[in-house]
Amino acid sequence: MARFLFFLFSFLSVLSLKAYDNTENVKFGSTVYPIYSLSKIDSKSFILYETPISDKISVKFNAVVMQGKINDSNVKFELWVPSEVKKDGESYIDYSIIKGNSRIFHGGRFWVRFDIKSKIDSFKIVVINNGVKSDKFEIKIYEVQTITIPVKKSLEVSSIIEDKSLSLPEDIPFKVIRRGEWKANPPKENYITHTPMKITIHHTAGHYPENYEDSFEEIQFIQDYHQNAKGWIDIGYHFLIDSMGNIFEGRPILVVGAHVANKNTNNIGISLMGNYHPPVSNSLTEKTLNSLVTLVKYIKDKYTIFQNEFYAHRDLSATDCPGDIIYARIPEIKNAIFQNDIRSFKVDFDISDEDLKKQISEQILNW
Repeated sequence: MARFLFFLFSFLSVLSLKAYDNTENVKFGSTVYPIYSLSKIDSKSFILYETPISDKISVKFNAVVMQGKINDSNVKFELWVPSEVKKDGESYIDYSIIKGNSRIFHGGRFWVRFDIKSKIDSFKIVVINNGVKSDKFEIKIYEVQTITIPVKKSLEVSSIIEDKSLSLPEDIPFKVIRRGEWKANPPKENYITHTPMKITIHHTAGHYPENYEDSFEEIQFIQDYHQNAKGWIDIGYHFLIDSMGNIFEGRPILVVGAHVANKNTNNIGISLMGNYHPPVSNSLTEKTLNSLVTLVKYIKDKYTIFQNEFYAHRDLSATDCPGDIIYARIPEIKNAIFQNDIRSFKVDFDISDEDLKKQISEQILNW
């Protein structure tokens, strides 16, 4: 029986691989994320940092987005696109330059977006000195991704009123820092509502806040990056949890988020602030884990979510998220949330033969 189930699960997994979306960072040869550089500079320094040329990119895209942290805001970001030029019988590489639209926050958190108007398949990112005052330039790049931003018609919307009935009730038995408390911007368009049926765990793979004020600024940065660089209507996650165990409300729980490509409807995204994957491997605190378990227990009870609908991001997409450290703790987290919960034995296979589906379900329940 066990061998049969293993084969069945493996077979279904192979079939579903075709639907997976790779949301990993752009690869620059053997360069490892987060990309880090610290260099001395002087008045003659023009280029402060440049990545290698990226690996070839086969997917279509119309924008490149990047986010990270720098120690001096007096910089410009450019994307250099290589092309082979032949002259006098010799070949050399020339570059066309795309200027980046950027925003730099308090503490050096930044995002950049490069809008691409013609087909390209590789590039490098160059940081230009624009009056840097430090004698050393430090940059940490958490993410470089290619994306496609839909061309939208301008809408005559004076304001969008947020509906509090789409959020968790006010009388929940634990503390959630609501959107109004962290001064969230309103969504850029009206939400699409949904019914929570599954939960996916992420990490932000970026900055690791170490106090409440830092977390407060980080969630504001993430929302701005998602809205104004990636072109989403709001922050992608429904909840974010920091290392002190603070739970922040992202999108309202009863609306569709943006955290797993093509699998967002009815899916609640919870992201832990920080990078829990080598080589960074931030500390996963007990306060974070306790808040995660508390939050998910409440959500699964209120909306009847079963254990087999609780995922890590890498279970649904080709990604390292939520990092090896969190992923290694998923069985323990599941046990803390769903132990002694008979509803967790729900079985749901995408099999057209109803008799076979019933037979397999009964065998698993009796296994």
